[in-house]
Amino acid sequence: MTDFHKMLQGGAAPVYLLHGEETFLTRQASAWLRAKALEGAVEDFNLDRFDAQGALNPAEIVEAARTMPMMAARRVVWVKNAEGLFGRKADDLKSLIDYISAPDPSTCLILQAMEKARKNVALFKRAQKHGCVAEFNALSQRQVLPWVQSQAKQYKRRIDQDAAALMAEAIGADLAGLDDALSRLNLFASPGAVLSVEDVRAVVAHTRTHTIWELTDALAQRDQGEVLTRARQILEQGEHPLRVLGAITRQMRQLLIGRSLRAQGLDSAEVCKVAGVPSFLSRAFMQQLDLYSGEELLAALDALSDTDRALKGSKLPGDLLLEGLLLNLSQPRGR
Repeated sequence: MTDFHKMLQGGAAPVYLLHGEETFLTRQASAWLRAKALEGAVEDFNLDRFDAQGALNPAEIVEAARTMPMMAARRVVWVKNAEGLFGRKADDLKSLIDYISAPDPSTCLILQAMEKARKNVALFKRAQKHGCVAEFNALSQRQVLPWVQSQAKQYKRRIDQDAAALMAEAIGADLAGLDDALSRLNLFASPGAVLSVEDVRAVVAHTRTHTIWELTDALAQRDQGEVLTRARQILEQGEHPLRVLGAITRQMRQLLIGRSLRAQGLDSAEVCKVAGVPSFLSRAFMQQLDLYSGEELLAALDALSDTDRALKGSKLPGDLLLEGLLLNLSQPRGR
């Protein structure tokens, strides 16, 4: 559950730019702002909607923004698909840019973009200077589990950690899909009950056909053909190479921790708990511990770190860099 009150300055700013690749959070932020600004007001009289996807005249936005609220403290001018504005010439947007420089305090202007807005243009710079800009990026795999646990509170529910992990494994970082699953779980489970692994298995379909666990299993077996097949399947599901890299890195770290804990004499349940591995994956995790040496895991983490830097700084395609790394990690022992 995102703290929109803190992120969006309590809803008090006269201009908002909401943008980023995580459109579920962008839509939620926009809905929160509209509700906050129109609290106690008649929406029909104080909300103007525009869609910048077509040939929208910026002067229409400005005219609506300069209109006084009716029987309310504030009015809202909501521009959907605002990413369309950021590709226009500054001259075409002059009236809107000028308005943002001196906005009407009784209006809440919301520019809601469904992708990252261009930051090197006058419209962005003016919104950043005179308003509030909030960028919503896709969550990493590590962030998904706590997000699920937090989002469950929206439904006045608690969710077991293993149940949240199973949802993350089944659905991935699709926040809209995760929220929909939580909504269905809320209706399925007994009132007041903690959402459990059994509830998730009964309600949530496994929408991610291919997972990082399958990929790391193939890596551990040194099956290069299977490794490349699994990697391509995951990328075809829409996962970004950096996200795949991050998930593999996290799992390699867990395996390194697991080897250390097992060497100290901890049983499998304790090893998995301390390493942060959910119970439904504990058997696969303990099997993978036998397939890697500590030296191999440390070398893999070094290679993963090098590839992370390359992905962030190289002009080479990300899937090509990831493929090269995976071929290196899956070389048969002794080479």
